[in-house]
Parts: sequence; structure tokens; C-alpha cells
Amino acid sequence: MKTRHKLFLFLLAFEQVAFGQTNLDNKIKELSKQHQFVKMDSLNDKGKEKDYYFYKGLFANVCNNPKLSNTYLDSIKNNPIVNNYEFVKLKNDNYIKTFNYDLAYTSSKTLTTKYKKHFSEDELNEEINAQNIWQSLRGQPTQSIDAFSTVILPTLKDKAGLITINVSANSTSTDFVFDTGAGISCITESTAKKMGIILLPDNNVSVESFTGQANKVLIGLAPEIKLGELTIKNTMFLVYPDSAFTFANGAYVINGIIGFPIAKELGTITIEKDKLTFSKNEKVNQNEKNFFVDQLRAIVMLTYRGKTFPYNFDSGAQVSEFNKSFYEAFKSYLDKVGNLETTKSSSAGGQEVTSEVLVLKDEEILINKTLVKMQKMQVDRSSYGIYGKINYGNIGQDVIGQFKKVTLSFDQNYLKLEN
Repeated sequence: MKTRHKLFLFLLAFEQVAFGQTNLDNKIKELSKQHQFVKMDSLNDKGKEKDYYFYKGLFANVCNNPKLSNTYLDSIKNNPIVNNYEFVKLKNDNYIKTFNYDLAYTSSKTLTTKYKKHFSEDELNEEINAQNIWQSLRGQPTQSIDAFSTVILPTLKDKAGLITINVSANSTSTDFVFDTGAGISCITESTAKKMGIILLPDNNVSVESFTGQANKVLIGLAPEIKLGELTIKNTMFLVYPDSAFTFANGAYVINGIIGFPIAKELGTITIEKDKLTFSKNEKVNQNEKNFFVDQLRAIVMLTYRGKTFPYNFDSGAQVSEFNKSFYEAFKSYLDKVGNLETTKSSSAGGQEVTSEVLVLKDEEILINKTLVKMQKMQVDRSSYGIYGKINYGNIGQDVIGQFKKVTLSFDQNYLKLEN
């Protein structure tokens, strides 16, 4: 009887441990899906469960360290997770971020064949479109940036109030918008020709703008461009027809955009009134991590009414916008204090979209414990936007433009606002 009693207690204890471990696994997985990466990593370190190295790889990926991420993932042996969609998707993202176009293409092919059921129809078309980009670039050299310590570039605000920097190549010099929200750098056909951009064969690539319009583009490779004294080799561009970057009947024209694949390689970026500073020698910072990279975009953790969620960070957007996920999270309050208004927005391609939004006045948000006052907050109640349900909106110049100094660190993973 005593032996049976001990066995019963052992089995009960084992069941409780297993149940607790399963709950921990599920909690870590849920936090990863919610983009609550700091909480995910902290819980993963405490539990060190069977998928420990997968989540260490995921955290390294969103902290802009894809090489370390692959090291973690490649260390996983005899674990069925290596055959999961999430594992292959993470490896694919690491290949994209390290400019390994061959493996980016082959892993994307695996996703759209072996794991096709994980995509909606729109998501599958989007993945195939990205696949066409990586296929175009197969065999091309990877992007590289010459070693640097600190680079300071003068900036100007264009007619739309966006930050522009001087870019030179092939004895041609012109201003480009500096836009962390652009997943891939962009250039017009006429500017590409002047700057000696190599146009790759048309591979049926189209890009959806913020307003939802699809633009047919070519893929271009720049042998060398310069941002001041900084030299960047073999960077890719989406090449748009000139008309796509012409607005207000020609009153406002964009020549090109320096986007995320370049920005993420610049270490710690400091934005001030008339200059940008790129630094690679920053000492380890004690700021809490609140700034991450989600595929080809930057995201920031922002607190509103006591709740912290991820938002897209877009230095090329004039106005911040909050989406349906945001509305659903704060519905009762928003309905009580907001007023409906009709707004117009436009993006590359010149398409203007009219929409009805909920507008709030004099609201407050927190970024890295810094209070930000928003004179006008626009909430789209009907659409999750192109970034999906996980992100709660898009943070633009109306937020960061309030501060004399904005620091975004792709090395230390923080966004800091200072006056």
C-alpha cells in the first residue's frame, strides 16, 4: 500500500509539472504572437523549456541580430519544431535580413508549397510577390556598409515635412527621404538611370502602398551609393515609375527613399533639427528595450491608458494613425470621447483615399516613460491596415517631431525622446 501510495504521489507530481510546463509553453508562444518580446524572453529564460533555443532565436531576430538568431536555430537538434511553419518563417526572415537572397528565395518556396495552408489567399500572394523579389536578386552580391564609428549628415525637411538627406552615386547627387517605415528603399526610374542603378529583369513584382494601391515595380541594384562619407555597396531598390512619386500635379516630387534595410545597419540613429547622426560605438545603454524589428519594419512599444502594445514606427509618415485593433482594445472610451470625421490620405502612386475616422483631441501616450501629448489622434475603426491585427497603429512625425532629439537604436533596441 505504501509503495502504491508513493507511486500515486509521484505520478501526481509529474502530471502537475507537465501541466505547468505546458501552460508555460503556451504562455511564451502567446506572448510571441502578441509581439510582447521582452516578456516572452524573460519568461523563456526562467522556464528554459524544450523550445528554449527557438525563442532565443526569435528574440535575437527581433533585436536585429539575425546571425545570432540563426546560431540559436541551427543548434536545435531532435526537436519537431524544426519542421514547423514558424521555424521556417523565422529562418526565411533571417536570410532576408542578412541579404542572403538565394536562401531567402528557397525558404520562401518552401513556405508557399509545404506550408501553403498557413496562408490566407492575400498572404500567399504577398509571399509569392516577395519570393519574386528574392528570385530576381539570386546570385547578386549582398549589401555591405563600410566600417564607421560616427557619421553626421545634414538634413532638410521637404514640402511634406519629411526628413531628407543627400544621396550621391555615379556623379549624381540628390535628396532622398529618410524613412524607417519603408520596408525596402525606393527610387524613381529617372533617378535610377542617372545614378547608375542596375535594373534587373522584370519578375512581375508589385508593391502595395499604405492606401492599398498596387504599384508595378522593377528591382534595381546600386553598385555604390554614398550618404555623406558613408559608402553603401550593392543595396537594392524598388524602382517606381516617376509618376508614382509625383503628387499634387507635380508640386511635390520624391526622387527616392532610404528605407529599413539600410537604416537597420546604421547602429544608433539620432534625429535632430537639422542633422542625422549614425553611431556604431555607443556604450551599452540601460534603456529598457522598446524598439524592435518585425520582418522589414521597425516597431515601438507604446503605452496608452495603461496598456502597452506594439506600433509600427514610420519616420516617413506625417500623421500617426491608429487602427481597428486599437479601437477594439479601447472601444468604450473611444466611442465616448471621439468624434467622426472624414479624412483624405495619399501615398506613392498618387492615389487619394477618403475614409471616416474617429478623432480624439488632447490625448496622452507614453514611449519609454516619456509623456507625449497628441493634439489630434485618428482612429480607423474598420481596418487593421497593411500591418495586420498584431500592430495597433502607425507612429509618425506628429509624435517624433515634438522632440528636439529622437534616438532610435537598432543595436540596443530602444527609442528615446528628449527635449
